[in-house]
Amino acid sequence: MALRLSERVQAVAFVAIVIVAVVGLYAVVQALQPAAIEALVIRHARLDVQGEGWSIRYQPVATTNNTAFGILREASVTLGFSLTYVPYEIPKGVFVTGINGSMNGDGGRYWQYWVDGTYGTVAADHQGLGDGDVVQWTFSTPSEGG
Repeated sequence: MALRLSERVQAVAFVAIVIVAVVGLYAVVQALQPAAIEALVIRHARLDVQGEGWSIRYQPVATTNNTAFGILREASVTLGFSLTYVPYEIPKGVFVTGINGSMNGDGGRYWQYWVDGTYGTVAADHQGLGDGDVVQWTFSTPSEGG
């Protein structure tokens, strides 16, 4: 004779399974989030932006915008060029979609960044900078590089 659980016990078991699944999903999402960048002052960082037929150079003496995205955003406000981006939550970070009117996808080109010659492999707002770092944003095809 098979044991049959009451509807109430089945409902409680279902709710418990859902709660465990939600908690597990939350833990996985939290584990995938990049570490926060510590706020600090960096000195003599430089930003070079290379578009199609134009370039921008920005070199603050000191800044608290110590990420590859932060210095780009600071330069856009200071120098008055447009900057568009999409914030993402999972994983957390920004994706730059346009600089100075040049938009991702135009002619098969996209915005890519390097710090001291090393290609950015994390969201630009999670790429920390140090004193004297050079950030280069280039509007190019993925195979061209910087």
